[in-house]
Formats: sequence, C-alpha cells, structure tokens
Amino acid sequence: MIKTPYIFWRGRYSPLTEVEVFHNDKSIRTLAYIDTGATYSVFHSDFGEELGIDLQSGKKYDITVGDGGMIPVFLHELKIKIEELEFIGEIGFSERLGTGINIIGRDGILDNFNVCFDGPNKQIIWHD
Repeated sequence: MIKTPYIFWRGRYSPLTEVEVFHNDKSIRTLAYIDTGATYSVFHSDFGEELGIDLQSGKKYDITVGDGGMIPVFLHELKIKIEELEFIGEIGFSERLGTGINIIGRDGILDNFNVCFDGPNKQIIWHD
C-alpha cells in the first residue's frame, strides 16, 4: 500500500499524482489526474514525442471527452512508475487533449489496483 497526497491545482486540492513514464532509454515525470470515470489514460502528445514514441504506431481509438466531443488517441504499452509501484500499463497520447492535465484512467492502469480517495485526509491510497 502506498499513499500519495492530493496536489493543489487550480485553486483546490485534487487527486493528482506524479507519474514517471519510460520508453527505451528515456523517461519523463509529470502530473496526472486520477480519474476513475475515464476509461483510458491519456497524456498530451508532447510527452510521447519527448519519449521518442512513434505515436501513430499505437492502437487508434476515437474517445468521447467531457464536452461530448471526440478526440483521437493512440494507445501504447509503457513502463510506468507511481511512487514505488512499477508496472506495464497502457497510455494513450493525443494532440487534442484539452484538459490542461494528463489523465490516468481505468483500462491498463487503475484496474490493476484498489484505489481509494481519502478526501478528508486529501490523499489517494493505492493497494496492489
């Protein structure tokens, strides 16, 4: 079990966590919003390009976002690290992600854990 504190973002504490993503000999660290309502994990395409990933070589899906619009996402299996949790998970990349923050969703990541939002203590509890 690990606990990650909520992070102050856009004027409030939110269930964000630092994520490290690896591809070949490169890695990036970034913040991501933990969203149990999101099917897929989606990062802005800039992060994939920084890792040297040929984004369009991934599985393409057109996903519906919060405003009802559709955006193209290219899914890739990558090594991911959250605190001391290391695993292979699926992240999609899209140049049209308009949330201003990367999203960690259920398929390929959250479904591998029992994730609890501890609102009173402003933390996320991860059980593997």
